[in-house]
Amino acid sequence: MKKRVIENVLGGQVLAKSSFSKHWRFILYIFLLVILYISMHFGIRDTMQRMARNEETLRNLRSEYMGKYNRLLHTGKRGEIEHLLESSALDLESPRTPPVRVKMEDR
Repeated sequence: MKKRVIENVLGGQVLAKSSFSKHWRFILYIFLLVILYISMHFGIRDTMQRMARNEETLRNLRSEYMGKYNRLLHTGKRGEIEHLLESSALDLESPRTPPVRVKMEDR
């Protein structure tokens, strides 16, 4: 019995019977829904993969930014600047007196 049903379905005899020929529009509708479902599935999967790649790129850019930020902070320190001036053999010296705030009187 099961073998006969499988042969009818795979052989196409099921579609040739009158009960299925009446419902060909519904069968076509179901087929189109299946195609739509598959295409949406692949579209969503592609979008998710792009999101994962973008998140990875964002993590890499953040780490690169933090590395550059830390190097700039280190380079901006007074001792580091003095060391760079000594190593480049420039005639600049660090000031002997601390900076003074100039106050102007209102007239």
